[in-house]
Amino acid sequence: MENLNRALFLWINASSSASPGEIAVAVFCAKYLIALVPLGLIALWFAGGRDRESAVHGLIGLALALAISGLTGLLWPEPRPFVAGLGTQWLAHAPTPAFPSNHGTIMFTAAFVLMNTIARSPRLLGRLLLLCAFPVAWARIYLGVHWPVDMAGGFAVALVVALIMRMTAARETSRVACAILEGIYRGVMAWPISRGWLRR
Repeated sequence: MENLNRALFLWINASSSASPGEIAVAVFCAKYLIALVPLGLIALWFAGGRDRESAVHGLIGLALALAISGLTGLLWPEPRPFVAGLGTQWLAHAPTPAFPSNHGTIMFTAAFVLMNTIARSPRLLGRLLLLCAFPVAWARIYLGVHWPVDMAGGFAVALVVALIMRMTAARETSRVACAILEGIYRGVMAWPISRGWLRR
C-alpha cells in the first residue's frame, strides 16, 4: 500500500519542468476553490427557510469531520511528501500531519452532507462542491503537499460523517441549532431585517 501511494504521488506530482501556467492553475485549485464552502453556506443562510437549516446542518457536519480529521492526525502523524524528502514542493506549507487532508475532508464532507438535504439549492451546491473537490485533491498532490492516500482518507471521513448526518438525531440537532442561531441573528440584525434588507 505504501509503495502504491508513493508511486501514485510521483506520477501526479509536478516535475521541476512544469510550466508556470500549470502551476498557477494548480495553486488556484489548491488554495481558493475551498472558499466555495463558506461562501455557499453563507448564501444558504441568507436565503432563509430550509436552505438556512441545510447550511447549519452542513456546518455541523464539517465540525464533526474536522474533529475526526484532527484526532486522526494526532493518532497517525503521517509526514507530508516534502518532509519525507519525496517529489517537488510547489506550495508553501507547514510540516503538519498529512493524513487525512483537511482540504479534501472539507470539500467532500460539505458536498456529501448538502447533497443529502431536502431543499433543492443545498443539493445543487453539494453537487458543485463535489465537482470542485476532485481538482482540489489533484492540485494538492500535484503541488507536493499531500499524498494520494491523504485525499482518500478525507473522502472516507466525509462518507462516514455524511452517514452520521443522515440520522434522525443529527437532523434534529441541526434544527435546534438553527433555531438558536436564528434567534441570535434576528437580535443582532434586527435593524436591517426590519427594513427588508435581510431575510428574517
